[in-house]
Amino acid sequence: MASYLLRRLIALLTTVFVVVSLVFVLLRLSPGSPLYTLLGYSYSEEGRAAVAARLGLDASIPEQYIRYVSRLFSGDLGNSIFSDQPVVTLVMERLPVSLELGLMAAGVWMLLGVVAGVAAALRHGSIIDGFVRVVSVIALSVPSFWLGLVCVLVFGVYVVGIFPADGYIPPGEGLGAHLASLALPAFVLGLPAFAVIARTLRASLLEVLERDYVAFARAIGQPRGELVRRIALRNAAVPVVTVMGLMLGMLVSGAILVENVFGVPGIGQLMVDSFRRQDYPVAVGCCLAVALLYLVTNLLVDLAQLVIDPRVREGVLR
Repeated sequence: MASYLLRRLIALLTTVFVVVSLVFVLLRLSPGSPLYTLLGYSYSEEGRAAVAARLGLDASIPEQYIRYVSRLFSGDLGNSIFSDQPVVTLVMERLPVSLELGLMAAGVWMLLGVVAGVAAALRHGSIIDGFVRVVSVIALSVPSFWLGLVCVLVFGVYVVGIFPADGYIPPGEGLGAHLASLALPAFVLGLPAFAVIARTLRASLLEVLERDYVAFARAIGQPRGELVRRIALRNAAVPVVTVMGLMLGMLVSGAILVENVFGVPGIGQLMVDSFRRQDYPVAVGCCLAVALLYLVTNLLVDLAQLVIDPRVREGVLR
């Protein structure tokens, strides 16, 4: 187990390092410069050179990269070019909002996806099965940014007073108002996860219900509820856990479009603003945080698979 964890941690850190390196280089190769935003287009060359030297932008890209990596290993992500605040502070201010939104969407929609998948599998060929399949296809087909704009239009213009669609309300202004302000973003963000989990669990459970050991348990008089709960669901859960882990990582770290549509001040909104202004340190710091969230979530899911399925555990630890 220790060697497996060590391999996974090495792979995780290598992936994060590659992501950070690519974002760092591509940002500096992209057209434009943050100096234009800072100074405008009417500036002297002396003033531009002084600001570039102060920000470390006067060096070549390889030199800037070496400086950044050396600071990164010491835990220093640098300061924002525009606000001069530490990147770690900016990211940690926005990260709890994204985590809350992602976990809120996951907690509701993943549970509904499990219930819908089980119901569709146990009522295979019925109206319930057809309804779940149709809703899942629609949920996967509708772009999240379009659905978000529709929700803002409907609940912010035509149906006022049900859910606030005019921005994020901090917890200090009331817990009820705060949760209500996250309801529509969580709905839009979690709907694709519901569809994926429902379809995956339905297919996996249908396959397990056709296995010989399930037929044997049914033949010896095993009660249907106990058979489904203790035998079928446990064996059908392995692929579902994998999908749930992937979706959880996406929900927690990938709410970029949804946060910008609803004005939620999470890390996704910070990332878009930093890329738009070419705030290099903040953009790289946001990508680093998102990559770490996604990879750590997947690592935890893999560890959960080792606990759930003895076959996976034996194959890994062999």
